[in-house]
Amino acid sequence: MVSKQRLFDDELLNKSKEEREKFFNDYTVSHPKMKQVLIELKNEIYKGSHNIIMVVGPSGVGKSRLFNATINSVIKDMKQELEENKSIIPITGIELPNPDLGKFNWKDFYYRVLTSVNEPLIDYKIDLSVVNKMPNSPLRTTRTASTAAALRRSIESAFFYRETKALLIDEAQHFFKINSDYRGNSEKNQKQFNSIKSLANMSHTKIVLFGTYDLNAVFNLDGQLSRRVKEIHFPRYDFANDKDIKNFKSILLTFQKLLPLPREANLMEHFVYLYENCIGCTGILKNWLQRCLSDALENNEDTITYTNLKRNALLTKKLLTLANEALDGELIFKESKGDKEKLKELLGTKKDVRTDKKEQKNNLNPGKRKPTRDDVGLI
Repeated sequence: MVSKQRLFDDELLNKSKEEREKFFNDYTVSHPKMKQVLIELKNEIYKGSHNIIMVVGPSGVGKSRLFNATINSVIKDMKQELEENKSIIPITGIELPNPDLGKFNWKDFYYRVLTSVNEPLIDYKIDLSVVNKMPNSPLRTTRTASTAAALRRSIESAFFYRETKALLIDEAQHFFKINSDYRGNSEKNQKQFNSIKSLANMSHTKIVLFGTYDLNAVFNLDGQLSRRVKEIHFPRYDFANDKDIKNFKSILLTFQKLLPLPREANLMEHFVYLYENCIGCTGILKNWLQRCLSDALENNEDTITYTNLKRNALLTKKLLTLANEALDGELIFKESKGDKEKLKELLGTKKDVRTDKKEQKNNLNPGKRKPTRDDVGLI
């Protein structure tokens, strides 16, 4: 019998391997860091002053889960409005593909966005501003493939009439992966960003970029870019933080009770090993446990053991790369006294000795004697 504390019904154990895997894979654990970021992100979508919002974190932290959770949460918030007006699409999202040959394809991007809002006749969009200048143009009578400009105008129109509040873009660092280099060309990055910002302004829709720390590094290289974007950090769980470790253990226990196997695994017994091999990222942990579950079901094992965990863990070299990238990225969000002092030095706001002496000299109270030694013993 399955314990009453397990997070699935007994009947699930009688279902197929595929159904049990799907149950675990589809289940999203809303943990403290995800909840915190989700609240901040929704506040920015509803009330924020920035049209471009950037959610960044390490690979495997759970950004794609947050992406889906944001869409579901906004739709839930607007349930009444959606019932009253079935034509609106309050939020939509796409995953950005890695650009082929280091060249970003705007037409493909526009096509994917229009598809996400179920726009009809995407292949037959035309730019009327051009056609109207050409009375004898064959475009008036002949079906042609849509141009990028025509698709762009269609997005602006669709977002306006669909009352779309936000467009979410996963893997957004691919916007700036030009010639296989995120950071090598500030001018090209500026052009890419200006196109994104223009789309947000013209469509009156917030654009939310989900990406790795590479995305944040691009924006921090250019003051013009960084000041126009609202940054939201989605961090991993830090082993040096007691509260983080407590929350990580709670997440581990939840996963333990979600695994649809006859005998409940004792993941808590291997807490440190599990943390090390997911570097505190819940996405890496979830994918690891998915592999373990599939392995256990394939071999007719009744639970997940340490042997199973070890067999399905990522290679240590891969984990080292992920850990180094995460630690480097986290430094961007950590305020340091040294940075503050450097800023003061650059701006010339650090007080010097002359300023202090001048303030002391001019700051005496009226009518109060200066401290001095009186002469004594003289007639």
